[in-house]
Amino acid sequence: MDVTFCFLVTKDLVKEHIWRKWFDRLCELNFKFQVITHVSPNHKENVKSDWLQKTILPDDYLCETAWGYLMKAMLQTYSYATTHSPAAWYTFHSETCVPFVTPEKFVDNFHAFKTKSFLSYCKIWWDPLSHQRANLHLLPSDYHYAHQQWSILCHEDLIQMVSLAQTDLQLTYILSNGSCADESWIAIFLYKINNFKNVITKRTTLVDWKRSIGPNPYTFVDWLESDKITVDELQLDNNILFMRKVGSTFPDIVLNEIMGFNE
Repeated sequence: MDVTFCFLVTKDLVKEHIWRKWFDRLCELNFKFQVITHVSPNHKENVKSDWLQKTILPDDYLCETAWGYLMKAMLQTYSYATTHSPAAWYTFHSETCVPFVTPEKFVDNFHAFKTKSFLSYCKIWWDPLSHQRANLHLLPSDYHYAHQQWSILCHEDLIQMVSLAQTDLQLTYILSNGSCADESWIAIFLYKINNFKNVITKRTTLVDWKRSIGPNPYTFVDWLESDKITVDELQLDNNILFMRKVGSTFPDIVLNEIMGFNE
């Protein structure tokens, strides 16, 4: 398997038809991939799509999620992926993500970097004693990392991460019981495993925090000049392959053009 696309959702994909068109083109390119989806039991009834339902993990891999408490679901998804859908790359997406590159360019990126992980990480910018995100106040300062959760992990890194979660139960427990651990644990695990040996520190999913409202990033609902300017700025010095958050009203014609589909 080349890539396992991992989705963490609470409902149907906002742009399922876009994803399916993009996936169809990957098939035409003889690119081997699989789609797997985690949805918490309390949200499972929100998934109406027959196509998406077929990708949902078995019930024993599903766990409850809440805002800021996604690490356990991510681990369950990754555990299933490495066991039942092993691949060179594992990508991670929400229901509001969309492809933001042509399938051909995605395949080129895969072949160029398939032994590498893409994770935009840094040292934390908050006081862990005042803001106890991810329970980092219980860990040494060497472990005080934050990152974008919508990342790409190579097989070597992920297989060791899943193993570490199962062997270092104390670390896993501390992190998974803290809020927003989904934005710290990958970097902490990779630091401990191999000091980011395989990591390229670039974002692959474009997210607009400049125009965010509250704790959530901006939702792209249109394609105005301000949106174009923001996207151009966010693409600089990154390897953008996907974008979130995208609303249902975001024009398909823009996505089709970006993906190389002329309609």
